[in-house]
Amino acid sequence: MTASVGCPETKTASILVIDDDPNICQLVQRILAEYGYAVTACPDSARAITLLKETSYSCVLLDIRMKGLEGTDLLPIIKRNFSTTPVIVVSAYCDRQDISYYSSLGACDFLAKPFNDEQLLETVNRAVGVTESIPIVLSSLSFTEARDQVYRKLIITALRRTNWNQSKAAQLLGISRYSLIRWLRRLGIQY
Repeated sequence: MTASVGCPETKTASILVIDDDPNICQLVQRILAEYGYAVTACPDSARAITLLKETSYSCVLLDIRMKGLEGTDLLPIIKRNFSTTPVIVVSAYCDRQDISYYSSLGACDFLAKPFNDEQLLETVNRAVGVTESIPIVLSSLSFTEARDQVYRKLIITALRRTNWNQSKAAQLLGISRYSLIRWLRRLGIQY
């Protein structure tokens, strides 16, 4: 299955999802296609190497526990044959020791299941080098005013990205909802 939508900022990046759970494959395809990524789902880990040989992928999302060839066996093979392709390990079963082990095998990042849309998008964007720029013009040389302008821009951008959902915006910003509400009041942001 392949889903493709044009990416406005850059050429379309292609992502290979290797996961034997069809629900995860569909979820990842839906989320990433909305943001302009071309996604190929591969539920058969043994077929993944063939797909990698046939097509150049910008990034690979690799499940660890799969039927047949497991992700821990597949990761070194991918890195040995396609060393420049970033591999993101996706797993519901992982602790800090496992993360360092996967890094030693060549994984560039880790995504814990279950994940939300923002976590998936941020992890993939980091792997393929896509960053979001938020333009800002400072109106004074005061650190306090500059900080407030930057915070205002970040908060409004997070709220827009989450369809004005305070809980999701707070999670995206890495703060509590209570802190977000305090900043909204402090900065006089009303919507």
